[in-house]
Amino acid sequence: MSKKVSVIGKGTAGCITALDMSNSGYEVDWYHDSSISAASVGEGADMEFCRFLDKHTDLNYNNLDRIDGYYKEGIIKDNWGNQNFTHWFNLGTMSLHFNSNKFQNLIFENLKYKVNIIDQHVSSKSLNSDYTIDCSGTPIINNEFELAKYIPVNSAYIRQCSWDYPQFKSTLAIARPYGWVFCIPLKNRCSIGYLFNSNITTVDEISEDWERIIHDYSLVLTNYSTPKLINFSNYYRKENFTDKISYNGNASFFLEPMEATSVNIIIKNNQLTKGIIEGHFETDTHNKSYTNFLKETQDMIMLHYLAGSKWKNEFWDMATSKAQDCWKESFKNYPKSHLITKDQIHYSTWNADSFKQNLTGLDLYKVLTQLQNG
Repeated sequence: MSKKVSVIGKGTAGCITALDMSNSGYEVDWYHDSSISAASVGEGADMEFCRFLDKHTDLNYNNLDRIDGYYKEGIIKDNWGNQNFTHWFNLGTMSLHFNSNKFQNLIFENLKYKVNIIDQHVSSKSLNSDYTIDCSGTPIINNEFELAKYIPVNSAYIRQCSWDYPQFKSTLAIARPYGWVFCIPLKNRCSIGYLFNSNITTVDEISEDWERIIHDYSLVLTNYSTPKLINFSNYYRKENFTDKISYNGNASFFLEPMEATSVNIIIKNNQLTKGIIEGHFETDTHNKSYTNFLKETQDMIMLHYLAGSKWKNEFWDMATSKAQDCWKESFKNYPKSHLITKDQIHYSTWNADSFKQNLTGLDLYKVLTQLQNG
């Protein structure tokens, strides 16, 4: 007899989780509250997302229009450190930029006759199932969470911009005077987000620099949406897995979207959850794996700030200082970090090739060696 799994939430994490659990042979009750709009975030991914879609859906290169999908060949990184470079994905691999709302709707339609979909606001602790996975969105941050104390940004200024065709095939990650900017190309629009620290920089300053980005990168945009300002904390759970409940998506973690790590972590969390459901692993083991993975993700993010930028101001002085403190702590308390200057290492969502590309492109071998040696 198959086990019953309850999934809460209809956002990207909820959709990935409901799809994964139903295709893994579980009886799935999928709860969502239709009065709450699912967040349209996470529209870039790494290679793991394509592998997941290939396994669990009928999406292919011929029908990507169903999710406004567009190829992602890598991540173009401008103004970080002393040189511009591109983190290219390996030959034969590619990722996607996609419309998260269309992806959510596609999965919802695909599963509506396969799982038990229930429009109801519920608590993860109130459900009678063998296991519950809570993907209900951003929680109230309390003592159940660990703050990612080194990440220097806490706000995002986001606009959706229409265009007639995609003008590039890689995500742009551009260091700017007040933080950094992502540009995500979809078939019919470009999502542009400016990550900054609201304690240092005003929205007016961000808006003014946003116009410079449009000019500097010769973006031909036909229509701008109303800006959306999002204030956020960077966090992850101290205990993400129990014998009866686990958490995923924003209910589990949020770290700023450098390198588009969130979808990969969502998929990884589900893999860990299935190990607990089947009784193959203890919760303590998987909570340690989860914590280490999120710690590595914070380290990966902070490598970019460790490289710095061409600007010397309050934000970049603060960000670079936090990055140095982050890596001093990692070298002191996290044994795996001592392999950091070796080329053959997997760290967070980076494989060995990606790791080498970024350490070289960000010119970090020397500064990391100095920090490691004290």
